[in-house]
Order: sequence, then C-alpha cells, then structure tokens
Amino acid sequence: WDLERSAFSGKVKDMSARKPWMGWTLGLLVALPVMTGCTNPKILDERNALYTQNEELQRRLSECNSALDAAINSARADNDRYIGELNRLQADLQAAQLKKTGFEGIEGTTVVRGRGTITVNVPGDVLFASGKIDLRSAARQTLDQIAGVIKAQYASNVIRVVGHTDTDPIKKSKWKDNLQLSMERSASVHRYLQTRGIRPQLMEAVGNGQWHPKQTKATSRRVEIVVVTAQ
Repeated sequence: WDLERSAFSGKVKDMSARKPWMGWTLGLLVALPVMTGCTNPKILDERNALYTQNEELQRRLSECNSALDAAINSARADNDRYIGELNRLQADLQAAQLKKTGFEGIEGTTVVRGRGTITVNVPGDVLFASGKIDLRSAARQTLDQIAGVIKAQYASNVIRVVGHTDTDPIKKSKWKDNLQLSMERSASVHRYLQTRGIRPQLMEAVGNGQWHPKQTKATSRRVEIVVVTAQ
C-alpha cells in the first residue's frame, strides 16, 4: 500500500505541476478515504439518528405552531362576532326601553315589554275587594286610561286579560277555587273594557288561578292586560 500510495502521490505531483486545478482535485480524492476511515461508524449512526429526530421534531413543531395560529385566529374571529352580536342586542334593548309603550305613567300599574308582548300589570287589590269580582270605583279610572291607550295605539291588536290569585286556598267566599275566582275577575275586566270601546272580538279572558305567583301574596293577586304585538 505504501508503494502504491507513493507512486500515486508521484503522479499527483506530476499532474499538479502541469495542471494545478487537477492537483487539487486529486489531492481531495486522496484525502477523502483517509478522513472517512477515521470516523467511527457508531458515532455516524447516532449523529444521523439525531439529525432525523431533530428534523421530525422541527416538523411537528411547525405543525403545532400552524395549528396554534389557526386556533388563535379562529378564536379572535369568534370573539369579534360575539362582541358584535352583544353590541347589537344591547342596542336593540336600549331602543326597546327608550321606545314608549303608551302605558307609562298610569298610576298603580307596571309595564313589562316582552318578546312580542306588552304586559300592563294591575294589582288585584286596586281592582277588587278581597274575594270579590266587582270592580272598585277607583279602578275604573285606571282601566279607562288603559283602554284609551289601546284604542289609540293598539286598536287592531289581540288583548289578553289574564287573572291571577295568591296561593291561599278558597275558604269563605262562594268561589269553588282560585281558578274560578281568577277567571271571574278577568271576565269582569274584559266586560268593562268592552264598555270603553275595546273590540271584544280581539279580547281574550284567561284565568290562571294561583299557579303563577309573584314574590308576595299582594303582588300575586293581579290582572294582567297583555297586548300582543307580534304573532
């Protein structure tokens, strides 16, 4: 091998003298086997395995970053959409609150605007004596004001007159139960509103008895005049 290497080196020197670039090339070819032979195959395998593992980890990291970016962008879009929807709902609510129903300011009543309804709540104690169905004299003024608003603004709307009682069972009055009492009271209000010019064809009388109580017995006893604004 030494003789062959010496002979080959001599040829390289001879060729390098004639063509310098060829000398560099051949010199590299001579050095390459020597350099390669000095490398431990086990170390090469471990290095290659680490390179492969690193490339796989880099690929996974890139995929995770892409997925994270997509999730963040989607979350931002959802958040923007939800904020826009919330702002729209708040604007609608404010507009609804600002829009007058016409029933505001009627003494002794409260007004609740629902989805497709306007409910005028008249306490039962304002309208009737305990266990009675005949309207008090003072109640007629309240119902007159309600009827005036209905004729002016809701003449073609369905009107539901809904009677409610408290949860105490009937003991001394002539009524069979709270259901009958609530129905008779709603009928009394229904009949009175007819005399005030409200079309009976558009009115409904309903008795709910004691099954929709409020916070107290006094607030549970009531008649609700419900204007249906959307079918």
